[in-house]
Amino acid sequence: MTRPVIAVLLVLALGWLGFRAVQAFDQDRHAAQAAAVLAAPDRVSYQLPPVPPGQPSPPPPEGGAPEREGSPQPGQVLGTVHSPGGRLSYRPGTWLSVVDLEGLDPVAGHERYLVFLRNWAGWTLAGATRPGPDGVAQVRSAAEPRPPTIYEVIVTRAVDDATSIPHGQPVLQWFDASLAPPKARKFDFALGT
Repeated sequence: MTRPVIAVLLVLALGWLGFRAVQAFDQDRHAAQAAAVLAAPDRVSYQLPPVPPGQPSPPPPEGGAPEREGSPQPGQVLGTVHSPGGRLSYRPGTWLSVVDLEGLDPVAGHERYLVFLRNWAGWTLAGATRPGPDGVAQVRSAAEPRPPTIYEVIVTRAVDDATSIPHGQPVLQWFDASLAPPKARKFDFALGT
């Protein structure tokens, strides 16, 4: 009697996990949630300004190698044809952060545009993206850091190596000292801190 009950419970559990997995990877649902954030009258948005031209890349980590295939090496300047820009948006009381990017140059090889978010707990790599032919891309994150705690956003162009500290060629940077802890300072690309 207990074996059939266990078998039924196991089948139900696997079915539930399968349903949750489909939801977790449903790109259309994620795009719809992001569109709802962007259309909401109570959304909070911050413009992400371009990093001034000539800004050097952060140095590679101790003992680390320079960026890989297709990435500009530290100190090089990215030749910009487009005028990059972006915006961080969220709705109060929700976990979804939406970073819209525009005016991005195409990337080659394994390169991506990396979006880094910073709050009191430190840096998080929110996502990596390739722009479409129109130079537009979007990164959505429903994980830590919670949107109202974010006080700095950096977008770089590099190979995604899953490092949480910003690396690669800087493209966009936003910092709000009024949201940051008292001793927090804007990320310095030359120092990598």
